[in-house]
Amino acid sequence: MTEMTLPPYKALREAIGMSQRAVERALGWNTGRLSTIERGLIPTDDERRQLLAYLNTRLSEQTRSTDS
Repeated sequence: MTEMTLPPYKALREAIGMSQRAVERALGWNTGRLSTIERGLIPTDDERRQLLAYLNTRLSEQTRSTDS
């Protein structure tokens, strides 16, 4: 059986310095949803896309501002 590795959502969130609640608010999610995903619950395809797009955008913005 092949083991599936989940994207490191928590590491990405912490890299941009945001709380779980701040990310949930930005995405319009219910409180606690991100916590359950970060602990291993597999998100829906839509949640995964939303979360990765948001975190990657924020990380990209942060990287650009420190490169300037």
